[in-house]
Amino acid sequence: MGQDFLFSEFGARFRNQTGIGQLMEDLGNLSPGTSMLGGGSPALIPEVEEVWRKILNKFSESGAWDSILGKYETPTGKEETLETLASLLSSETGTPISKDRIAITSGSQNAFYLLLNFYSGRFEDGSFKKIFLPVLPEYIGYLDQPINPDSFSYSLGKEVATSEDGFRYELDPSSFDNIKEDLGCVVLSRPTNPTGRVAKREELEQILKFAKNKKIPFLLDNAYGFPFPGIIFSDEKLFHSEGMVQSFSFSKIGLPGVRTGFVLGDPEIIKALNKANAVLNLAGGNLGQYIALEFVRSGEWLKLSRDIVKPYYLKKRELAISSIRREWKGKLKYRIHESEGAFFLWVQFAGLRKKISEIYPLLKEKGVIIVPGKYFYPVTRNRDSYGEDSIRMSFAREDSEIQEGIRKIGEILGTYTD
Repeated sequence: MGQDFLFSEFGARFRNQTGIGQLMEDLGNLSPGTSMLGGGSPALIPEVEEVWRKILNKFSESGAWDSILGKYETPTGKEETLETLASLLSSETGTPISKDRIAITSGSQNAFYLLLNFYSGRFEDGSFKKIFLPVLPEYIGYLDQPINPDSFSYSLGKEVATSEDGFRYELDPSSFDNIKEDLGCVVLSRPTNPTGRVAKREELEQILKFAKNKKIPFLLDNAYGFPFPGIIFSDEKLFHSEGMVQSFSFSKIGLPGVRTGFVLGDPEIIKALNKANAVLNLAGGNLGQYIALEFVRSGEWLKLSRDIVKPYYLKKRELAISSIRREWKGKLKYRIHESEGAFFLWVQFAGLRKKISEIYPLLKEKGVIIVPGKYFYPVTRNRDSYGEDSIRMSFAREDSEIQEGIRKIGEILGTYTD
């Protein structure tokens, strides 16, 4: 037996299971026949995989592997990649953007670990500032990232019915006046993971106005949105303005294993991210930066996002919703959040005799994985129990797996329904 060494406060946080840790463990330990509706991995789309094969073959033909595998890039990133990404964002936002406003990161998760801790916790003036989430529920991966405990402030927003079995969490700017805590930043994902909610331009401007009044940055996460993979089912566009720091990812377009993303922000923020990258990683991964350069420069990003990826997930969404209505209508009391983007459905139930987190182990045992809703809400001091009536389920799976998983969920939850 090994010696039980004493952990620091920082280390002790990772001795207990986290929501994102549980999710990733379940992803890696699936039993045969399991309906994996709980993950955040993108679907394996043949047309997308073919693009990666072409790019990798091009590296082999050009002899680029020596540079890709055999040397470090600078912590700042590959010059050509930075220039290409800056040009893309300039075109998409209509705002002049230079390469010194782009930082290469090891994905959005890595970027937000740094950004959230840049703008929350103990400050040099002795103040303690929190992260403000303007509409809950919000991404599971943020909630365990701050180094300091009790680092979140939030608004629950408003639940608005949109159809017989549909609803939407609406931004409630009037609730912002009730926030008395000292804030360091505002954070939003767009589309929102877990609900698939896509903040409207008007909502973004309201949040930005609030952030500017507080003199704090507005951090916007585009992992599922613009410019790629572009899994947004409305006519909303990429929006950028002074005071915003935005993150982007190559994971959801089909490169989750490469762990590459980038951040758009003011030069001083970018310098800090680059210095932190040198401390944590020495430099960003070369492979992702080389693929990114070829992917964006060739224009493949637009073709895949618009013509392949978005239609693919739109079809999957319709299959999942129609399967829910067929399997659950008249048996479960449920409401589906309006699916405006990403590849998840957020479903809220009424009349269950047990909490979803208590039913989860049985769902897992019966061969279906979802994510309990409670993991998308911060743990509060008074231990408010939010999300115990809800699940997040992915439709980035094979049709038969989606349908079978939905059937099993209906069957199991039906035994706990009044």
